[in-house]
Amino acid sequence: MRKRHRQTSGISLGTVLTLTLLGLVIAGGAVLFPKLAGDIDLRTDATRVSVAIQGVFSQPYQQGTQSTAQPLETAQPDVAAFSTAAPLPTQPVEHTITLTAAGAISIDTAIQKACTSETGYAFGSLLEAVAGEFQSEINLATLQNLVIVNEKLTDVNMPADALTAIRDSGINVLSTGFLGALNSGVSGLATTINAIGQNGMTAYGTFTSAESRKHVVTIDIGGTTVALMSFQSDLSAAGKRKITREEQAFVTAPLTLPVISADIAAARAAGAKIVIVSLCWGKERATTPTKTQIELAQGIADAGADVILGTRSGTVQPVTILSAKRADGTSRQTLCAYSLGNLLESDRSDRASISGALLHVTMRYSLADDRLSFEALTYTPTYVWRGRIDGKTSYRVLRSNVAPPDFLDEDQRKVMERSLTLIRDVMEDSPFDERQ
Repeated sequence: MRKRHRQTSGISLGTVLTLTLLGLVIAGGAVLFPKLAGDIDLRTDATRVSVAIQGVFSQPYQQGTQSTAQPLETAQPDVAAFSTAAPLPTQPVEHTITLTAAGAISIDTAIQKACTSETGYAFGSLLEAVAGEFQSEINLATLQNLVIVNEKLTDVNMPADALTAIRDSGINVLSTGFLGALNSGVSGLATTINAIGQNGMTAYGTFTSAESRKHVVTIDIGGTTVALMSFQSDLSAAGKRKITREEQAFVTAPLTLPVISADIAAARAAGAKIVIVSLCWGKERATTPTKTQIELAQGIADAGADVILGTRSGTVQPVTILSAKRADGTSRQTLCAYSLGNLLESDRSDRASISGALLHVTMRYSLADDRLSFEALTYTPTYVWRGRIDGKTSYRVLRSNVAPPDFLDEDQRKVMERSLTLIRDVMEDSPFDERQ
């Protein structure tokens, strides 16, 4: 049986010698052929011939071995020179975010009673007339109630059904930072936050553990991270009695500039591009901010807040744009509403307490220079109506700059007109235009 030779790779020695002789013949022919050709002017580039020969010798001589090296990458053509393929999509350099901010919602026992029927609670009509105003991506209000099913209903503790009505109005974010947030202790606060979440809304502003205090609440709007935080300086007397000294250290974020600045910096470091700060501050029934509030607001703006929303006073106070300096020395703007007043409240002892404003804000965030600008600013004036329908006391939140519903009598229409005048006076010097 004939022995089979092992197959080899590479160029054999005989091939190398043959190619060498061929190269010499070509080189010699390049010299002799012009002379033999007579009048033919044929020039040959000896350098190219030399390169061709060197190319032959540059091939590795391999006799009976296998290469273990990985194959070399071949040169790629210049795709940009002739490619007709569409360019790959790039990340948008600007994001638009819309916000509608409302004041406080307080569903006390008077409103609860008005919404009680033989078949249960009917809270849907409370915000039905303004539901069309909450069409932004972030629709925010402050809830001044707890929701604890197994406890007695009070001015603070409301039925869980009321959360459904709030959600159905279009509100999707609720601040829980208010004086009575701890009236039922940390467990009652936790139950309320869970109930808000179960109704599809985001809660922020208070904390149920020391660990949760370390984390900021954020929401994602079209790829832009928005941080939500709230600060307050006090709790109700009932709330203080319900918690320990250790719990009081974390249940709310203190209303001090060092704490606020540190929390904003932490939110920015965690990726927040927009920071919304709610403040439970000021005196009840006050119609203007104090000098201390104005100075603190400027400090919060300098610390990096984009939107400041005040609560607690129960009245609408001036809204302005603050100028602040960034770390690199460039200027930035902060929207500051010192107080948004009440969206829903039963107390009618003061006209300002039943007069509110919804702020509609269109923000544009530029990814290229990490800058936020305010593109469109409008407001909707609101009025809390109380009257009788079918012989029963009722409450409604109405737009005060449109034709009143038929169930308002003449006196009530005049009250609503005076409420509208009050809000227009407050907003006259603001950067907001009234929404028609």
